[in-house]
Amino acid sequence: MKRWAIASDPRTWVDAHLHLWNSSLLAPPWLAQAPHFAGKFDVSRYQREGGAAQSMVLIEADVAVADREREAQLLDAWAQETVVASTRECAIVAAIEPNRVSFASELAAMKRIPRVRGSRRVLHAGEIEFGTRGFAQDMQSLSAQGMSFDFCVRWSDLAKVDQLACELASMTIIVDHLGNPPIRAGWNSPQAQQWQRLIARVASNGNTCVKWSAMFENAGGALSLAQARPWFEWCLACFGAQRVLWGSNWPVCFAHASLVEWIELSATLAGELTATEQDQILRGAACATYRM
Repeated sequence: MKRWAIASDPRTWVDAHLHLWNSSLLAPPWLAQAPHFAGKFDVSRYQREGGAAQSMVLIEADVAVADREREAQLLDAWAQETVVASTRECAIVAAIEPNRVSFASELAAMKRIPRVRGSRRVLHAGEIEFGTRGFAQDMQSLSAQGMSFDFCVRWSDLAKVDQLACELASMTIIVDHLGNPPIRAGWNSPQAQQWQRLIARVASNGNTCVKWSAMFENAGGALSLAQARPWFEWCLACFGAQRVLWGSNWPVCFAHASLVEWIELSATLAGELTATEQDQILRGAACATYRM
């Protein structure tokens, strides 16, 4: 089977993990510890910094609980502006928190926004217990409404994701950022070997996908091809190209390297794959997962 020397044009890609916000309208609480992310991060700025994706999945940005519905409404308005101004299609992954008293009302509110195709909560800070029966029951409610769920977890918590994926076989579960692997520890480290086993367990469930994103963030800086390749290739081998989704994680990505650097590295690694594999990872898997 022929291998290709260059990836498809980034203008044909789907960015499956893009954050947008305007802190003058709605400021996530964590901006207090990251003031360099204050300001307006919209599609125009994304494009100026090198983003060229044909379509995009807009991901919630861990706003305050009281602001979750407002955030989804703002994302929907920006998505509408983008669709009107171009041929881009947008889907939204909103903040809906299972195992919370307000879960039912959050779900009902998000269902009123047609572009909301899935839900996500940032679960790697350790303050949210997601391995409980109540969490699983609310996940079943999400699934019944046709919602997927993005897990942003510590790599050491992937066993819990595997358990939920096994219990919720009819629900689409997405693991963000390759499961946040221990890249700083190195590919041959004991931590990396544990991550390899855990992400393979998650991938053994046919209802799971993984996002190829945030490698620089997990590494603490830009990576060479040699450094990035084994982590990517392991996930590709475990999930298959049809269950790997490329994402920029913009603007969070520029804290450690530029968006252009990430696109260039991604294009080079993807360029080593067949045309069919490239199309699945850079476009098709995201379209299928988020019904675009």
